[in-house]
Amino acid sequence: MGIDYERLVLVFVITAMWDVLLRFLSTGKIKIPVVSQWQWVRVLEPYFRKHTVLGAALLAGFAGSLAQLALWALPATANPVLYSAQVAIVSALVGWPMYVSGLYPELKKYYYDRLGGSAVLSDALSGLVVMASVYVLGAIVEA
Repeated sequence: MGIDYERLVLVFVITAMWDVLLRFLSTGKIKIPVVSQWQWVRVLEPYFRKHTVLGAALLAGFAGSLAQLALWALPATANPVLYSAQVAIVSALVGWPMYVSGLYPELKKYYYDRLGGSAVLSDALSGLVVMASVYVLGAIVEA
């Protein structure tokens, strides 16, 4: 399949926007009682204090776009459960090079090292949130 640049940009923007919301949750600027207490939200507070809003959002958008490109390399499926599994797995795997490469020392220190193995689940969940957001936004735009 060729690259759908509009969708790629949409995934980038939605991922970056969710990152800004996550920043506000982890730094206490927005409080949602249950969500604000989740460990993977709380551990990011020092990470977001080290990065500008734009810098952190760009890194997140980049990771989301990489995941989308990797998804396009997989066999296409119309089965929503299988596609969701693909998104979760690819999103979890995209975090691995970010962890081991040394290119993202603050993310490694304040996210991957502090969460350990549960960071993989957090990355997978993030991918599913972006997938759902893209789906809902697409349905709204096409309506």
